[in-house]
Amino acid sequence: MAPSKFRQAIGAVKDKTSIGLAKVASNNSLSDLDVAIVKATRHEELPPDERYIREILNMTAYSRAFVNACINTIARRLNKTKNWVVALKTLMLVQRLLAEGDPAYEQEIFFATRRGTRLLNMSDFRDTSGKSYAWDYSAFVRTYALYLDEQLEFRMQGGEASGVVMVIHRWRRKKVVEAVPAQRPGRPLLCMK
Repeated sequence: MAPSKFRQAIGAVKDKTSIGLAKVASNNSLSDLDVAIVKATRHEELPPDERYIREILNMTAYSRAFVNACINTIARRLNKTKNWVVALKTLMLVQRLLAEGDPAYEQEIFFATRRGTRLLNMSDFRDTSGKSYAWDYSAFVRTYALYLDEQLEFRMQGGEASGVVMVIHRWRRKKVVEAVPAQRPGRPLLCMK
């Protein structure tokens, strides 16, 4: 079995194990949330599945407790992974939750980060797959997490900034958004040229 096929098989087994543990570990509705998060951030090099993102948004729409549980699961997923695909998909999920989810997401992520939960601090993230492009993707994951953290802090401060800061913020946002692919089913996550 080729190394890439072997790693894909290991990733699939890890996903199945995480889903099984999520189903057993918590109460029924929270386990559904955990399972949806794992399924949205699988090891396959495709964008997060839209139906699981919608499911997460629906489950957390009216309950701050579910928002908090969602943030804890995402933080756990980001802390445990050494795979750039899982990390990137999880950060893409965070961006979607901040953009389309309950406003409590901003506060919960901000406070979790400030309490010491390593949510958007990915400064020491490194993909350990050994692939030639793993370092590049690891650098992108770190940059994307930093961008999300800066965007969150900016929004939590009321979005007030001088003209120069706004121009820099828009420029960074444009660069990051251009690098994140359109989320279409069947499209590879990031294409190597």
